[in-house]
Amino acid sequence: MRRVFRRKGETMAADYESKPIDVIGQTLTDAEYARAYSAAEGMLSPFRRRGIQAGICLSAAVLFASVIPLYRAKFTTFFGPICAIVLCVAFAALFYFYQPRETERWAAERFRSGALLSLPQKISVYGDRAVVETERERILSYWTEFAGCTETETAFVFVGGRERSLLILKKQGLSPERIRRLSEHFSAVFVRRYWKSGRREG
Repeated sequence: MRRVFRRKGETMAADYESKPIDVIGQTLTDAEYARAYSAAEGMLSPFRRRGIQAGICLSAAVLFASVIPLYRAKFTTFFGPICAIVLCVAFAALFYFYQPRETERWAAERFRSGALLSLPQKISVYGDRAVVETERERILSYWTEFAGCTETETAFVFVGGRERSLLILKKQGLSPERIRRLSEHFSAVFVRRYWKSGRREG
């Protein structure tokens, strides 16, 4: 065990590293993992967000609709633009409604296929790292190893860790004060790599 010695008057930097900010006990379900995975997908790339993908398709539909008068001036029918509009609207519906469900279904299957993911966890949150402990493993991950953090209504989701690519901290059972403290800490740690409720912070 590593011991930490401090001189009298030393700053709280050692406490920042040695004392946990919070300790969270949780057990994930397949539905919770699936929702977190979907949120992580949108964080990694804005173009994976269903609203943006659907918006691009609808914008293309509007563009095709705007050329109908010009198209009719040269052709006796406007069948071509109408087909393009219908196709764009169909893709918009696909991206907005169907694709998120498929992503969550795939993530839920992944969760059920990994026995370790469903074990009860104790997660110790430190200033510079998190320690995840179950009956079968102990994982230490520094915040610098993650690509980013997104805060949803139900969880803090961290993406891109070295040991575990998706780390989830559930808010269930946490007091508003604990949630506020964690939110402020992760916002300060990740800065421009921190998102909250669909809004990027920093």
